[in-house]
Amino acid sequence: MKSTPVYRVKSRQPTSPTSVSVPPLLCIECGSPPPPRVDVVTSKPRRRKACFGCAVCEDVVQEPSVLTDFYNSPSFQPVFAAVFAMAACTTVEYVAAKSDDSSTNNGTSSTSSQLFSLSLILRLSTLSLKAFATVLCCLLPVMLFNAFTATSTFKSTPPSASVKDAIEKGKNKYGKLLSEAIKLKTISYDGLTSDDETDYGELLKMHSLLKTSFPLAASSLSWTLVNKYSIVIKWQGSSPSLKPIMICAHLDVVPAPNEKDNEWSEDPWGGEIKDGEVWGRGAIDNKHNVIGQMGAVEELLESGFKPTRTIYLAFGHDEEISGHHGAKMIAKHMEKEVGKKGIEAVFDEGPMMIEGALPGMKGHVGLVANSEKGYLTLEMSVKANGGHSSMPPFEQGTIAIIADAVSKLDSTPVPAHFSKGAGVYAQLEMLAALFSGPMKVLTSNLWLTGGLMKKILLKASPAAAAMLRTTTAITVIKGGTKANVLPYDVKFYVNHRVHPEDTVEGIIEYDRKVINDDRITIKPAEGITPASPISSLKSDAWRWIEESVGEVFNNPIAPSVMVGNTDTRWYWDLTEDIYRFSPVELDIKDVKMFHGLNERLGVEGMSGIVQYYKKLIEKSCLSE
Repeated sequence: MKSTPVYRVKSRQPTSPTSVSVPPLLCIECGSPPPPRVDVVTSKPRRRKACFGCAVCEDVVQEPSVLTDFYNSPSFQPVFAAVFAMAACTTVEYVAAKSDDSSTNNGTSSTSSQLFSLSLILRLSTLSLKAFATVLCCLLPVMLFNAFTATSTFKSTPPSASVKDAIEKGKNKYGKLLSEAIKLKTISYDGLTSDDETDYGELLKMHSLLKTSFPLAASSLSWTLVNKYSIVIKWQGSSPSLKPIMICAHLDVVPAPNEKDNEWSEDPWGGEIKDGEVWGRGAIDNKHNVIGQMGAVEELLESGFKPTRTIYLAFGHDEEISGHHGAKMIAKHMEKEVGKKGIEAVFDEGPMMIEGALPGMKGHVGLVANSEKGYLTLEMSVKANGGHSSMPPFEQGTIAIIADAVSKLDSTPVPAHFSKGAGVYAQLEMLAALFSGPMKVLTSNLWLTGGLMKKILLKASPAAAAMLRTTTAITVIKGGTKANVLPYDVKFYVNHRVHPEDTVEGIIEYDRKVINDDRITIKPAEGITPASPISSLKSDAWRWIEESVGEVFNNPIAPSVMVGNTDTRWYWDLTEDIYRFSPVELDIKDVKMFHGLNERLGVEGMSGIVQYYKKLIEKSCLSE
């Protein structure tokens, strides 16, 4: 992409013997005329920094540079004011001194005047450097002071003996239960081929496994089948003044398509327990949470615990294919039960406690998603006259038009977000005291280093970048039927995961401006899900998660953005606060197990999930 397009006149000869007009300038790359000198929207002059035809329309917002971020930051204003004030005062003093000298010396020549001007310029340059160095020397101690005095709400405390004993006691039991659940092929298929059909009999076997494995929950609590295969379990609380909570998971899993190629170390449907780990599809997505939540309820019933707050467990059966028949129906059922906004908080699957996710941070960090990206797939198509490949037309063909559009979208990502108090910014603020080295200095001074931190995260990894911006992925291209036939209809599909600070409408308009080609038709290809509301970081529910993670795992937590989609998209009307988190410790390199190969979970980790949900339920019932 050329940042400065080159235009030239195609022909300088008059178009007719009597005409004196000159043909317009045309881009040498694509033949397009240059953009107008005046913006038709704002009526302000515009710079011709990009061709409308072969580059990016200049109306599209570009990612600001680090200097631009600093210029726009609140910290720039006092720094600039200090430098300007120092420069102004010294300049006035210097000019006044020179004026006194010249007044006593009336015979000053023009050479002296020139020397005075040169001296003034040098003086100002030197002053600017000294002012910059002075400000830097003042800022550095401030930054170091902020780093050394940064505090955290997390207080490292090893789990109690009772928690450790409970984890050790339950690891074999819950490891075997997870193994049995994995053996049930509760696979959700999207119906693209007739061979891939969901076996609902496996879901019914899963129901039976839960009831036989947790007899007290089966006999004491109210079970409701929603749309035949999803489950809602109600544990009635004693205090009607307290809103219920809803703890969620899903019964279904994605296929394991690589099993025939023997790429799995163990059978993905065997539930093998090997070297203290349970292997198979669903071990961390999401049968571990189903077993863990049921285990927590069963142990609390065994201990005689009586909840003051009503507890709901909700297990959807088709989360992996968007939950239209499971969670969507659960939401309707729950609205009849409790009404709109009748739930205190919803707790569903989400990010885990990851080690190595943040540079400069040792140990595991619980990333709790208090927001979730939206989902948008756009179909972009172009139609033109086909024909024989031996006589291609002078104008661009359909594939060439599509290729230009794909190139523009792929090379022009949506600008990132790094807003104070939200998303990754809030995450770094909350964890600043726990970093070490240079990262601690940077994260403790985001008022100054925010622009730099954003650039670091955008380059750190695709996962980090995905939490900062709406992502753009070209996923499918369709066009052409034969090597010697010009296609008349070509299309491609763009999948966006919409950041909570963007809107679906804004992203569609952004794509339209980037492509800037009226020959391409843009329309949504499937259902649209906007980004979720952002849940509070000061709620009781957030505190329950923080305390439960600390007491069971001795790990800190921080807010995050869920880059995928969960069943919670259907629960927005039930509550103000939704938190997505799975209480499992993983190394960053093991995250690729999600929907991938060799999915597995340690038996101690499975038992730890049970203890986490026990703590969460107990803490939710302490508030009257």
